[in-house]
Amino acid sequence: MSQDSKRIAPAPCPGDPHNCEVLLSSQEAYRERYGKADISGQEAVVSAMAVGLVIDVWRNGPVEDMHCGKRGPDDAAMFAESTALHEQAVTALTAGSRPIGLLEFEDHLLDRERPWAGTGGKILKDLGYGFLGQYRRHVKDHINRLLDLGHHTCISDPLEPLLVTTALLYGRHHKGMPRWPVIVERIGILLADPTHAEGGQDGQGVRALAQMPQETPSPEGLTAALLSAPSSLPVPVLEWLSHHLLYCAAPPYSLRWDEQSRK
Repeated sequence: MSQDSKRIAPAPCPGDPHNCEVLLSSQEAYRERYGKADISGQEAVVSAMAVGLVIDVWRNGPVEDMHCGKRGPDDAAMFAESTALHEQAVTALTAGSRPIGLLEFEDHLLDRERPWAGTGGKILKDLGYGFLGQYRRHVKDHINRLLDLGHHTCISDPLEPLLVTTALLYGRHHKGMPRWPVIVERIGILLADPTHAEGGQDGQGVRALAQMPQETPSPEGLTAALLSAPSSLPVPVLEWLSHHLLYCAAPPYSLRWDEQSRK
């Protein structure tokens, strides 16, 4: 009997066959996509997965309806809470038991008494009035879907293609992605030179500097906070950033910056 014939065949993947086909067929295109996005190394992959997790389970759902409502989170709160949740998502994905990590992330999102970042202490019951049932169903449904995909053994990490692809489609410029440090750098450039040709053509940089809150840290402190923990910034600073600078430093403005840098 040959050595090959003695090998034990791998156990079949316990997941749904259709999902196996989808995961396997999408993996090659996915790896090419994230390679072009400068996502390299395990830490960067997990960070991008965390961005996708926040978007999939929290951002792209009833929270958007809450955001549009009178009592829901404003732009500053959406930015602050999403960046705070990114850290929670990294913890969930790197937990010793990922299913337990995902369920703890679910509990964190559904905690009605937990103050949201950037809201001055408001909680889910304040911000989600009228949407609480939809929000709960959305979070639970999406966590359950991820738990089900996690049973697949046809690829090494079945959540990686789904979550990184989600991040690239909907959060390429979010904190946790390779482009975030570039956006932070551009914010610093605008504050140092409010008339910057690429970012201040409509006077946005001048208006931003004129309306900078007193609570704003030094340029070095602001950069450090944006890179590590934006949600730690005072609410007036978060509102100022959301109104004046985050859009300036990200597309469509940043596309012109990119074109300029290639000349």
